[in-house]
Amino acid sequence: MAGYILYGVEASYYAAKVRACLACKQIPFAEIQASRRVYAEQILPRVGWPVVPVLVTPADETVQDSSDMCDLLEARHPQRPILPPDPSARVLCHLLEFLGDEWLKLPAMHYRWNYNHDFAVAEFGYNNDPDYPRADQLRIGAKIARQFRGWLPPLGVLPESHATIEQDYLAFLHLLDAHFAEHAFLLGSAPTLGDFAFFGPLYAHLYRDPAAGEVMNAHAPRVVAWIERLRAGAPDAQPLAEPVTVPSSLWRIVKHLCRDFVPMLVTEMAGVQRWLREHPGDGELPRHCGTQTLVLGRGTPLEVAVPRALFTYDQWMLQRLQDAWAETPVEIRAGLRAMFGGVGAEALLDIPIPLRVERHNFRLRRVT
Repeated sequence: MAGYILYGVEASYYAAKVRACLACKQIPFAEIQASRRVYAEQILPRVGWPVVPVLVTPADETVQDSSDMCDLLEARHPQRPILPPDPSARVLCHLLEFLGDEWLKLPAMHYRWNYNHDFAVAEFGYNNDPDYPRADQLRIGAKIARQFRGWLPPLGVLPESHATIEQDYLAFLHLLDAHFAEHAFLLGSAPTLGDFAFFGPLYAHLYRDPAAGEVMNAHAPRVVAWIERLRAGAPDAQPLAEPVTVPSSLWRIVKHLCRDFVPMLVTEMAGVQRWLREHPGDGELPRHCGTQTLVLGRGTPLEVAVPRALFTYDQWMLQRLQDAWAETPVEIRAGLRAMFGGVGAEALLDIPIPLRVERHNFRLRRVT
């Protein structure tokens, strides 16, 4: 095998994240659309279940999770690094990745399935069976769409939360657009892991999908320009200054996102840890293991409480953040803690996780 192969589709949140990472690190790769045939002949034999993206290395290794892919690419291709040497900035990058990968799912999934349903159905059908007649593609796409749309209630995307999700998304877009008025990328002059994690939902769902794209173009033209630069491999990137000075405009974005995310995660981790204590064993963990009450729009006229699932994968992502925090030199921790405290994120550094989880053979399980 001559280079990397990325199995994915343009509509995929996490394929977009990895594609941008490959492009910005200038790593040669070929992307193969994940059709029915590709699932049967490549993805299922390699991974065991239908999922995109899947990355195959030049040594024929298979990597399934987008965070694992970014870790591998950074380790093997250190040029144009996606994690800065500055330890405080590295911790922040992992927080940005967590927010992009898991919290921006709410507006991404809401706008796709409540405003762009027919577009997504047609695209899913075409991606799965590009040679089928249009009518058959729409029938197949509708079947696939039912599965993905079924993820809205577990996320807390319910009719009573739609207005709040839209309010918070528009506020986020305005903050991000203001940031890009002064800075090329999230941390300044070069894209980092957080850029790619934000790019996933913002490109694949909220820029490409027509109705959502109209919202972005109307409210955040600088975000659109940032998307286009990342798609082109960030040709305007310059090395980050060391140590990194985090722009105040980025802290405002993080504070906005953490307002509801951090209290949710504190409750969620208590629930996941309780489930792990009550269900010993070394098998694959369920995707979610109970429910919690999620409060969205805290302190706004549209504050609402809705049920949300307890996602086990969120613990694995939190462990990445806490492991990066544990590696920071003692002498800089007070300053970093103060910065996290200023945006409502300090609790993430201290949430107890005595029962850890790990990814093994493309599955999540407890550490034994």
